[in-house]
Amino acid sequence: MRRKIKVIQFGLGQIGISIAKALLKYSDRFELVGCIDNAPDKVLKDLGEFMEPGSILDIQVIDSVAALRRKKADVVIHSAVSYLPDAAVQVAALMEKGYNVVTTSEELFFLRKRDPALFKRLDALAKRKKVRLLATGINPGFVMDSMVLMLTAPCVSITSVRVERMVNLGRRRLALQRKLGVGLSPEEFIERAGTGRFGPVGLTDSAEFLAYHLDIKYDDIRSTMQPVVADHDYHGDSVFVAMNHVVGVRHEVIVEREGREVLSLRLTMRIDATIEYDAVFVEGDPPVSVVINNGIMGDVASVGMVLNQIHTLLESQPGYHDMAGMKIPHFAMDHIS
Repeated sequence: MRRKIKVIQFGLGQIGISIAKALLKYSDRFELVGCIDNAPDKVLKDLGEFMEPGSILDIQVIDSVAALRRKKADVVIHSAVSYLPDAAVQVAALMEKGYNVVTTSEELFFLRKRDPALFKRLDALAKRKKVRLLATGINPGFVMDSMVLMLTAPCVSITSVRVERMVNLGRRRLALQRKLGVGLSPEEFIERAGTGRFGPVGLTDSAEFLAYHLDIKYDDIRSTMQPVVADHDYHGDSVFVAMNHVVGVRHEVIVEREGREVLSLRLTMRIDATIEYDAVFVEGDPPVSVVINNGIMGDVASVGMVLNQIHTLLESQPGYHDMAGMKIPHFAMDHIS
């Protein structure tokens, strides 16, 4: 019988709570042994309070990595923050204590290109402490990068790669809608976009991941993010957006060589989308075209991506890994219900 994997959950936002619930569901595979979150309304409470009313797990939420002391665990699932440098500080502290880490932090997904010096430091730390670090998720992590990379496997030549994703934000959590500017004026949207801590995170990292692993040489890479503005008042189940205000975002990353588009990633997320899909078009020999109707539901899928990578990560060599170095991602919960 396979030994249970001991897990600490770091972060109790909606995704973190969903991960914790999945860990409890697969209690034959995982043992949830600790939880970290520094929100004042969560610290020192029993984790069970955030699972379902009246539930007691005898796992007290602590406020920091330092408070872990010597708690034994095989891996920490880090789903606390999106941005550097906060995420890097947190995962470094975890590795210093000897923990393997799987993180959903978007800006850690392909740090090799985003911040090569920091990548080298974290990779060296992981190897020195004999632990492993992986950043994954659904976007970035799978739909617009790892899945795309796998779909190029049959090709003997490639001339261009095009990826499109249309998401109905009305079916996503309110926190994500707010993060993407739903309800703002276009002027407010542009102002917040200029802070660098707003909107979709990680699309450029996905493009750099693909360019690196497909050995795409390019002259220019451009990233643009624009608001999608309502042409009429929008009344949703839980949100109202006035005409001429933001109902979503359109984010594009275009990679060019000699004036020709060789790689493009186009992500549209809007609360009034009438269809959802994920699509990959590889121009090559042979050409590959894949369209996933209704798209992949990111919130649930992010939980799956995290849990399904743990076993592979723990079997890998110490260091900072990316998804291209993992075995072919697959369902790994031991049984199909």
